[in-house]
Amino acid sequence: MTTDAITQEIPDLSAPETFASGVPHQVFDAVRQMPELYWQPAKAGTLNGGFWCVTRHADIIEIERQPEIFSSQWGPFFPTLPAPMEQFSYNIMYNDPPVHSRLRRAAARSFGPRVIANFDTWVREIVVEVLDDITARGEVNWVDDVAAVIPSRVIARVLGVPPQDRQRIVDWTLTIFDAAEKPDGGASMLALTPEIETYFEALRQAKLREPQDDFATVLTQCVERDEISALEYYRYVGLLMVAGFETTHTVIAQAMRMIVEDPEIAAATERSVAAGELDALVDEFLRHITPAMNMARTATQDVDFHGTQIRKGDLMQMFFTAANRDPAKFTDPHRFDPSRASNDHMAFGNGAHHCIGKNLAKLELRILFEEMQHRGVTVVLNGEPRRGWSTFINKLLSLPVVVSRTEPREARS
Repeated sequence: MTTDAITQEIPDLSAPETFASGVPHQVFDAVRQMPELYWQPAKAGTLNGGFWCVTRHADIIEIERQPEIFSSQWGPFFPTLPAPMEQFSYNIMYNDPPVHSRLRRAAARSFGPRVIANFDTWVREIVVEVLDDITARGEVNWVDDVAAVIPSRVIARVLGVPPQDRQRIVDWTLTIFDAAEKPDGGASMLALTPEIETYFEALRQAKLREPQDDFATVLTQCVERDEISALEYYRYVGLLMVAGFETTHTVIAQAMRMIVEDPEIAAATERSVAAGELDALVDEFLRHITPAMNMARTATQDVDFHGTQIRKGDLMQMFFTAANRDPAKFTDPHRFDPSRASNDHMAFGNGAHHCIGKNLAKLELRILFEEMQHRGVTVVLNGEPRRGWSTFINKLLSLPVVVSRTEPREARS
């Protein structure tokens, strides 16, 4: 099939309805085979009337390595800002090095593998509490009662947010993600900013009075040492609130959907858990699902990108979900295979902007699978899953299930 013929069959990748029934992986396979990048026109949300679809694993790595050419200052996702805005300049996601590097250093030590390993006990307590609740109830919505509850409680604990404020984390996060996908979403997010900043300023003052072992305290102390500003503190805490919740929320939801809908995936999961191969299992779910399907960069100059003529202001839409199915990187990429020898997926992004909380997300998933197996928890589909329309997040809105405990055991001490 010629490039022109392929182009005629490609749906609008800027439209949420294109993703209504699922990620259009066959479309991305066709786009990836084009010799040059595919240009997707967009009515709003870009500087030059559309974006380049970047679907190859190697191309995304190359773009991420050149922040001086492909910048985050217009925003890290589509739709982007009409221009770099002062209100967003304090957010690490809207910055390139050296500002990005300084902001990342301020909190990176809070999320290293050794630090996250110490979270095991209390994360496990949260997971066990949730599993006990849903097994007692029997019929639940896995998305609302598990996928939303576990990460919101974990992030609240990491941030140092009191338990009574957990629901604020969920409500703000969902509102921000919905706004991010609308052409006027920047205005909606800015309207919410004063309420969030007022709350996090009160939290900062509380951590000044009573420092604790949490992320808000770490950042509060960074402000006191003039390593970051108060505005950068607000944006950083807000970012963790959003990203730390949504990525884990989506993968917990979609992973269970895959398990209850596909017996082969259910069997592969059971084998991996029984063998203690949790890290490989979690990575394969992350690759297959890719919760945040894409991120964007804006060209700061005209450039030839392997034969594609990129103009200054062009948006580069990096489809991580396509790169995670790139046959040049993954053998039999559409197959769910936890036994892959290597799994260099991009579920947490790539390059300098890769997700700082990825180790925490993996820990939550690993413990969930461990405790379900340990406690004999089984899950059966109890209705039709309902998917969300989104060009950004691989959303699942509802997953009705029946939960039971086939082999009750004493909980771990």
